[in-house]
Order: sequence, then C-alpha cells, then structure tokens
Amino acid sequence: MNRWLPIFAVVLAASLWGMDGVALRPALYTLPVPLVVFVESTLAAVLFLPAAWEYRWEIAGLERKSWLAFVAVALFSGALGTMAITKALFYVHYVNLSIVVLIQKLQPLFALFFAALFLKERLPARFFGWAALALGASYLMVFGFSLPFISGQHQTLAAIAFSLLAAVSFAAGTVLSKY
Repeated sequence: MNRWLPIFAVVLAASLWGMDGVALRPALYTLPVPLVVFVESTLAAVLFLPAAWEYRWEIAGLERKSWLAFVAVALFSGALGTMAITKALFYVHYVNLSIVVLIQKLQPLFALFFAALFLKERLPARFFGWAALALGASYLMVFGFSLPFISGQHQTLAAIAFSLLAAVSFAAGTVLSKY
C-alpha cells in the first residue's frame, strides 16, 4: 500500500469532519435525522470500501464475538450516537453549541465507567471524586444554579438529553471496540 494513502485518508477525514459541523449539517436541519445520518454514513462507507477490500480475508475470518462487537459499535457509535448528537444540534439550530459540546466532554467519564463495568477494569478510588466534580461542574455550566427549565416550547432540555445520550453511546462504542 502506498505509504501516503493513510496520511491522506486521515487528512481527508479530518477535513470532512471539520466541514460537517460548519457547512453540511446546519444546511440539513430541516431533513429527518435518520436520513442525514444514513447519507453521511453511506458516504463514509463508500470512501472506506477500498481500504476494507485490501483486508477482506481478515475481515471474513473474524470470530462471532468480534462480529457482535462490530455490530454493537456500529449500533451505539455509528447509529444511535450519531443520530442523538445530530438531533441535539438540530434542536439548538447550531446557535447554542456550547451546551451540546460541553456534554460531549463527559464522554471519557462514561467510557471509564463502561470499561469498569464491561471490561472489569479497575478504577482508582480518586476517579469517583473527580467524576462527581466533572458531573457537578457540567451541570453548573449548563444550568447554572437553577433547576432545568422544562417547557414544551423549550428545546434546549431536549438537546441536552440527546447530547447526553450521544455521549453515553459514543462511550459504549469506544469500550466495545476494544473487542
């Protein structure tokens, strides 16, 4: 394989990812979320197929446990997480991104929790103190010192819920990808 191809692929992926939030998704928020995610995932799959073709025999030889993990990662990170973050961004109309982005910063916290739960990795005792501090600080940054405002017309709370679902889904996908 050409040694520049992986470098080019990373640069292309980073460029597309950077353009996605600025140019692509804001223009698509009137479309159904599953359609937007399906089109984006299909484009990514088409771009990925040439690289996957080279490793087709290794992919075909994966064990059942690996295939289940692959499907779970696709379900959590690929489908559920991506649809949730897209819906969260659609709810804030790309105006108040700080809430959605801030909640996404909790993803490592959930990944560590899932690693302890599913992979039986031991968390140091100080993790729980830092986790509580991170959750408390995130709450203060999102809601301040007040309770969340719940209203049928207020879409920020829905955006927060979808962003939290995305963070949990991406974290679960990260841990499952270890298989």
